[in-house]
Amino acid sequence: MAYYQDMPWHDGEIKMQQLMKVPNLDNPTVPALSPQLANHLKVAPLIAIGTLDKYGRPWTTLWGGENGLARSLGGSVAGIRTPVTGRYDPVVEELVGKEANGEVVKEAGEGRMASGLTIDLETRKRTKLYGRMIAGALSSREDEITGSEETVAEIQLVLKIEQSLGNCPKYLNSKHIVPTFARPELISDGPHLPQRALDLIAKADLFFLSSSRPDQDMDTNHRGGPPGFLRVVSPGSEFTSVPASIAWPEYSGNRFYQSIGNLLLNPLCGLCVPDFETGDMLYLTGTTQILTGADANAFLPRSNLCVHLTLTAARFVVAALPFRGIAGESSPYNPSVRFLATEKRTASQAAGTQQQLQQATLLGQTKLTSTISRFRFHLENATTHKAGQYVTLDFSKSLDVGYSHMRDDDPRSLNDDFVRTFTVSSPAASTTTTTTTGAGGLKGDELEVTVRNVGVVTGFLFKHGGATGEGRGGSELEVGVKGFGGEFEVKHTGDKDLVVFIAAGVGITPLLPALGSIDLARLELMWTVRAEDLGLVLDTLATYPGLAASVTLFVTGSSGDGLDKGMDELRRTGARLHTRRLRKEDLRDDDSISTYYVCTSVPMRKQVELWLPGRALVFEDFNF
Repeated sequence: MAYYQDMPWHDGEIKMQQLMKVPNLDNPTVPALSPQLANHLKVAPLIAIGTLDKYGRPWTTLWGGENGLARSLGGSVAGIRTPVTGRYDPVVEELVGKEANGEVVKEAGEGRMASGLTIDLETRKRTKLYGRMIAGALSSREDEITGSEETVAEIQLVLKIEQSLGNCPKYLNSKHIVPTFARPELISDGPHLPQRALDLIAKADLFFLSSSRPDQDMDTNHRGGPPGFLRVVSPGSEFTSVPASIAWPEYSGNRFYQSIGNLLLNPLCGLCVPDFETGDMLYLTGTTQILTGADANAFLPRSNLCVHLTLTAARFVVAALPFRGIAGESSPYNPSVRFLATEKRTASQAAGTQQQLQQATLLGQTKLTSTISRFRFHLENATTHKAGQYVTLDFSKSLDVGYSHMRDDDPRSLNDDFVRTFTVSSPAASTTTTTTTGAGGLKGDELEVTVRNVGVVTGFLFKHGGATGEGRGGSELEVGVKGFGGEFEVKHTGDKDLVVFIAAGVGITPLLPALGSIDLARLELMWTVRAEDLGLVLDTLATYPGLAASVTLFVTGSSGDGLDKGMDELRRTGARLHTRRLRKEDLRDDDSISTYYVCTSVPMRKQVELWLPGRALVFEDFNF
């Protein structure tokens, strides 16, 4: 067995670790072709490769489609033989030229720098490598997979490996790779992003990036997350030569900061964004800006570290890849998409840049269904919200346990700021008023939220405030209040107008605070619920007795023995009841209706938009 002395960190990595307050770490990079890399070369179906062009700009590409695309040749030398796109691949052009003539290109002296990442998206394994090119060639061969007469562009590359490092599987979304034919067509070539490139970025859940310390070494790695985690700051302009720019969050990783450390010293970066469904490929290179702490949060809210890349060149090539990827399971470590501060009004923006306003103490939990509860909070000061707004609560004091590289028992607990927004389901109240909503009177310094248990924060909340033995009724839970936001106010716009509110499940909550101020005779509530959520419906109708006459319910699914009893209770309220989904013909479309309010899932909302073309629909985007 070979033993290697840990390599020292370079200045960029050290500066990033100091900037991010990371304790001293040993560098596990192996200064040779490691046994781990040798084994992965034999089985990995894909390899990302980065190199520099004549201007010193990094470019990145993705090759492969067939298992075992490379192997160790001994003496830390690796050989790669794999299908590639026949045209427009900037890395292929830099390494072996544009013509698939089989001519061997040899490198004199140390050889051209090249970095790589072998990756198997099905097993979520990846290994980084860096080395120098010894020789390479681009040729064509008949297809060996299907036996057809089509030719396949193929690269052969020999590298002297100087560094290798195995990486963890975090943020890799599973894909089964299958070979196919590359039929590349260049769509655009310039520092701007055409619409098809923007569409690819919007759905991408994976890209590869390369960085370098000129004449010293390079690094190629992947970035993954939920679709849309790569954000477009500006698409640029083909006609005015305005460059495009993009940004992405740097999620919690191994804290080696090898890519970011390079970019801190040398801000040039090259990306490739593959489309595993169509085979399209977006190649990008440009200059980065590293943002940390408050600067990162102001630019990309809920981020502590992010990268902003301004493009100097880009190519969008359709059908470029000689493989496709069949999507499997998403990484359990993926956080939610973080939107640019310029894209939408986020919860953190709504609260402004002020420090935490006050604390909220949980007074109690009223269980409505197996997954839905109403929680009452006492605030240090009187509430200052309007009907239909949300409150932003900070649970980090209770849930943030500090940095952890991986946590397979609870992956969602990483990359989480534990700040959540909940629609206030109680009416806005002053310090001198008391309402009759919920389970008893509500004081002016109290509010209620009605919540479904769906994640880390709500799961924690559901363990508290139980009044009848559920949870921890005897313990006091305090959470920070960041502020109130949102403009989803349900109201009449005239003396005779009719308001239609379309809700799904707990989407009823923005309407509840307005029920005391609108004319229920001029309200039509179209409410779709699952059978297991009938407890929420019955509680709402009991709290607001005059509401039943305005409600049409659409109940789906089955909740077992309790379903018939719940349905009988609903019928006695006088509400109209259907045991089916909402349909187009259920929605009235006439001029007496001033506004349609919609609070449903995004797919259902889009369906309603199709059913009511040209109508004024008001909805809040609760995807914070």
